[in-house]
Amino acid sequence: MTLRILGRSGRRRLAALAVAAATALALTACGGSDGDSDSAAAPTGPVDLSAVTLKVGDQKATSIEVLLQASGQLENLPYKLEFSTFTAGLPLIEAASAGGIDLAQTGNTPVIFGAASKADIKIVGALEATGKGDAILVGKDSTIGSVADLKGKKVATFKGSSAHANLLMQLQKAGLDRTDIETVFVSPADGYTSLTKGDVDAWATWDPYTAIAEKESGARVIATADEAANGYNFWAASDQALADPSRTAAIEDFLTRYAAATAWSEQNLDEWSAKYAELTSISPDASRTTWTRSIKQPITLSDDVIASEQEIADAFTEAGELPGKVDFAAAVDKRFDS
Repeated sequence: MTLRILGRSGRRRLAALAVAAATALALTACGGSDGDSDSAAAPTGPVDLSAVTLKVGDQKATSIEVLLQASGQLENLPYKLEFSTFTAGLPLIEAASAGGIDLAQTGNTPVIFGAASKADIKIVGALEATGKGDAILVGKDSTIGSVADLKGKKVATFKGSSAHANLLMQLQKAGLDRTDIETVFVSPADGYTSLTKGDVDAWATWDPYTAIAEKESGARVIATADEAANGYNFWAASDQALADPSRTAAIEDFLTRYAAATAWSEQNLDEWSAKYAELTSISPDASRTTWTRSIKQPITLSDDVIASEQEIADAFTEAGELPGKVDFAAAVDKRFDS
């Protein structure tokens, strides 16, 4: 069901964006792609989007379907959309590489692990949030006050996630090695349970899980990603989808709609956070906290973004978490930057 919660002027603005996107698609179909990738699909005639089913991977942290639904961006789609929900970013990369999905949004680290494993994907878009929702948490009664206090402690996180990167970078900043702590790799749900039961001393995670732990259990933040890593998210597309002119055109339209939905969420924060709470069954307080600091703004895949990701990739290599040097730039495809 498509939710109609925009005012009349809001719908007119989004309709104008949709027309602009359709015009861009027509130009792309006639003129091909200007992307950097040698594998860029180059349509030679009109693209029939009505025959396309675009498969998009989703997760609770990104809530792509919920956002598009709430903002009205699922109306008048020229193609079919199929969403699949995953627990975190790394399984999304694996699914895209296998061709099970066409497009996914992940945090800053799953795409690095994908590049390291030579996954059959390209990084086709970037987004930026504050990084404050990517945090290391301790229990409300914990005596731990800083990352340095984690030495000899047990810390939970999800392997290959942005939280994993934040934990690694925070340890380096504090002069600690990854061997100075006991890392326990768990799912987000198990991480919350482990922290609240006292099975681990700290938990590195991301929003909305950070906000849920803060609001529901009184967990305290001792470090956030904006202090050591970055707040970037990325779009990853399967090589199979990018080799198909019709799916490539659908991806371009989808990214345009997502950008419009993001702008709507920022301009209608109260409405969006209330709707997100309702559709994901988290508390309104946790939802509001999440979207106050974790709205993901589309940005270009600039040299600075790529360099920041390369720094994280090098940190994983130096820590022995990845085998050999990772060339992040080699996995980037800028065809959708415009």
